[in-house]
Order: sequence, then C-alpha cells, then structure tokens
Amino acid sequence: MTGPEDGEEVSVETFVGAGKTGQLLGEARAAAGLELTDIARETKVPLRHLRAIEDDNHVALPALPYSIGFVKSFARSVGLDPETVARQFRSETSQTPHVPSVAAIEPLDERRMPSRGLVLTSVAAVLLIVGGLSAWGSGLFDAPPPAAPVAAVAAPPVAAPVVPTDQAIVPGDATGTPPADPNAIAPASAAGVAPNTATPAPAVAAGGAVVLTAKEDVWVKIYDRTTRTSAKVGILKTGETFTVPADQPGLLLWTGKAGAVAVTVGGRAIPPLGGPVQTVRDVSLAPADLLARAAAPAVPAGAPQ
Repeated sequence: MTGPEDGEEVSVETFVGAGKTGQLLGEARAAAGLELTDIARETKVPLRHLRAIEDDNHVALPALPYSIGFVKSFARSVGLDPETVARQFRSETSQTPHVPSVAAIEPLDERRMPSRGLVLTSVAAVLLIVGGLSAWGSGLFDAPPPAAPVAAVAAPPVAAPVVPTDQAIVPGDATGTPPADPNAIAPASAAGVAPNTATPAPAVAAGGAVVLTAKEDVWVKIYDRTTRTSAKVGILKTGETFTVPADQPGLLLWTGKAGAVAVTVGGRAIPPLGGPVQTVRDVSLAPADLLARAAAPAVPAGAPQ
C-alpha cells in the first residue's frame, strides 16, 4: 500500500459524525465504492480482522501492536490519515500493551533448580508456541480472498459454406470448380492495372495531457502496478481536476464511480469509462490507449464485454 507521500489523504473531518473508528472506516469504504475483500486483497490484512475493526469488535482482534497496524492499513486504503485514525482507535480500545512484571529475586536452592536439559527444552517449546501464535495472529494461515471470476467469451460458430445444388461438377476436379479457360481475360492486376485496394484507416495520434475532472465527489486511485507506487489516492471533490503526470508511464485508474470521472486527452473529451456507479480497475491512462478507446466502436447494450 502507498503511504501519505504517495497521494493525498482524506481528512477525517470529511466523515464528521461517523462515531467510532469502525463506523468511520466503514463509511469511508462505502464512499470509495470498495468491498472488504478489495481492501483485504490490497493490504494483505486478514478479512476477519478487517470485519472486526469495522464492527468495533476489539475482542476478536490480535495483540494491540498488530491491531494498530491493521487499522492504519485500513485507513490508508480508503484515503484517511492513518495516524489520526490510529490515535482514535487507541482511545477507544480496551486492549493494553503487554507490561512485563518484575519478580522479586531471591536466592534459590540449587537442589530445587531444574536441570540444564529441561530448561533448554522448555525455552524451545515456549519459542515455538509464541512463533505459532504470532503467525496465526498476523493471518499467515488465512486463505487468500477469492479472485473475481473472469467470464469467458464464447467464439461465434463458423458457418459452413453453402454449395448450390445446380452447380455442375466437372470430372477430375474434386472441389467442383470448373477449370480455368485459357482464352479468359486476365485479371486487372495481370494486365498491369493496380488492383483497387482499400486505404487503411489512419492511426490515432497519441499525445496531449490527460486530465481527470470529477463530476461529483468520487474516490480515485492512480497507481503503477509494476513499481507499486501511487500518483493519487483519495477523493476528488466536485469540479476538481487532476492532470496525470506525463513522466510516469504505465499509470492505471481504479474508481468506484466510473461515470463520475470525465477524461480529456489534449483537450479532447473521451467517452465515459463506465456507468455512474460502476467500479473499474486497471484502466490505462496512457494517451494512446485512451484515444484508441474513444475511436473503438460502441458496444451495444447487453452485448458481452
């Protein structure tokens, strides 16, 4: 996940009145058009812990250091300031950090001390138990969230060629095509006349600044999957614009309201990237890809995507 330096954080004051930490994070997630499975896949935090945070069920959470880390990751993924949310969580939780007690040191009777072998065995067992509990608490043994199913598009059946029943079959030709007439007139290409070939469509020119404009408050994330960095993450206010950096090729768009984001390339408007509340992800923001998307024929309603 990206830190505050990678993109803008949404102020907690945006969700004033949200109440406790779980309700605050839940409303921010809903405003971003995200599901808990999306956040689990992005942050690697176990789904059961995200659900416990959103339900303010602190009893179901692991030790306090792990819980605070999970809360920060949750807040960062929905564009909230992680430190502010973590401070609110600390003020609400009943969990306390472990404080070791100091035992009084008294002289021991050597006859009552355990043997060296027993001590080493006990230490190894304790370390094994602590390591297993830490791995379980961090979600190491949790199954990853299921990937979104990909719909397979079936290829249209190829129609078999229809042969007229009244076509004469010439003996010696298995295909039924009459032999060429030696006195027939040669094609235009053989007589030195160039065939009439269709002129290919000109390539779409790629260039110009890519600008995103919010038609309404909408959560967006502009990121590079290869470098795992983000140029923008948070909520674009109504009328706010964002110019995609031209010196960062390979940037992609993720938003929960595709129809609320207007896109222009070099001042030229691009058709909407989706419906008003449609979630789109991994949409290339390269000028050439956006112009090619605009030049592509519209897909009829109900047709497979």
